[in-house]
Amino acid sequence: MFSVLILIPIIGLLIYFLYYRKLKPHKVNNIREMYAEGLDMLVSGKRIAAYKNFKSIINEDSNNIKAYLRLGQILREGGNAIKALKIHKSLMLRKKITTYEKIELHKNMALNYYELDNFDKSIFEAEKILNIEKDNEWAIYHLINLYKKNNDWMKATEYLKSYFNTKGNRDNHKLALYKIQHARIEIENNNFEEARNIINRALNLEDDLAIAYYYLGKTYSKESTLVYDKAIEIEKNGLNSISDKEKYNKYVEDAKNMLSKSIPMWIHYLEINPQQSWFVIPLLKDALFSLDRYSELEDIFYKLSEKYPDSIEILAALADYYSIKGDLDKAIDIIEKALKQNKDSILVKLIKFKLNIQKNSENISLNDIDDIIAFILKDTAYQMINDQTINSDIRWLFNNDEKLS
Repeated sequence: MFSVLILIPIIGLLIYFLYYRKLKPHKVNNIREMYAEGLDMLVSGKRIAAYKNFKSIINEDSNNIKAYLRLGQILREGGNAIKALKIHKSLMLRKKITTYEKIELHKNMALNYYELDNFDKSIFEAEKILNIEKDNEWAIYHLINLYKKNNDWMKATEYLKSYFNTKGNRDNHKLALYKIQHARIEIENNNFEEARNIINRALNLEDDLAIAYYYLGKTYSKESTLVYDKAIEIEKNGLNSISDKEKYNKYVEDAKNMLSKSIPMWIHYLEINPQQSWFVIPLLKDALFSLDRYSELEDIFYKLSEKYPDSIEILAALADYYSIKGDLDKAIDIIEKALKQNKDSILVKLIKFKLNIQKNSENISLNDIDDIIAFILKDTAYQMINDQTINSDIRWLFNNDEKLS
């Protein structure tokens, strides 16, 4: 009896030693190996095998948070973000979860909502990561992209600054472009003074940013149009009193003054970025025509052609100006120079074709050709496709502007 009593604790110690010191560690090691194997499968693109692997881990250890995270990830990447969200949401109630796992959970939740086009909730989850780890690069970068998609360039700019602070370097050029996008939204909302303030802050970062002068000109031209519309409205109702006439004249004068402010901005754009002069030449021509200052084009284009003889668009614009004036010989000489620069330019060939018809035929309408020339000059998409030397800022603007795209 005594020997049996001695054997019982000895057997208990043996069981403890075998299970906790030998068998259980083996089980833990086995789960770790399965998890590592599952990650390898994910990297190799074997989603189904990886899914089964992580499912097996959960069956063995229902507290394995990382396996649940990966399981949801596989579902999301396989196109089932709703089911992934359900799995990840179930982890929100878990109490035993490490800081790393919390960050990964919010990251996956943010990605689930992103796939479901719920950008507001994706933002909410990414911001939760920053509450845990304020300099988390993934969360900051994700927020930049989300706010860009929401067209909230002010917030996108704020997080871009945070991103640069985290990385330890600063790209003023990129910051300036984000400010330009912010200004573009303000222009669309008719907040012209605010737009100009933002653009000036962009120019403080980079004073020779050509696209900034394009948009400065746009603030004045669009504001001018709105002021002029008020004059038209008064005219429609009839100029029946001295007060009406005074208001009408004031609106017209204010509209002209506002539009005239756009001209030096667009000329400066041409001086900084003559290779993409097509971006502003039509606007400049229309503005000068509206102000009854069309004759100034000759001096503007001539000086620019002397300074930038390789700019096809400036030469074409100067030739077109002389064509309208009736000075065909001068126009043809200039267009021949342009052809030497670029013999494949459709715009230049079309202007030459027009000039030859104009010179050899009388009383013929060239309106259709003029319309095509105007279209080529004004159509941004056409210029983007055909201009292989396109300024990277314009391309970036094009790619981030849904209206242009």
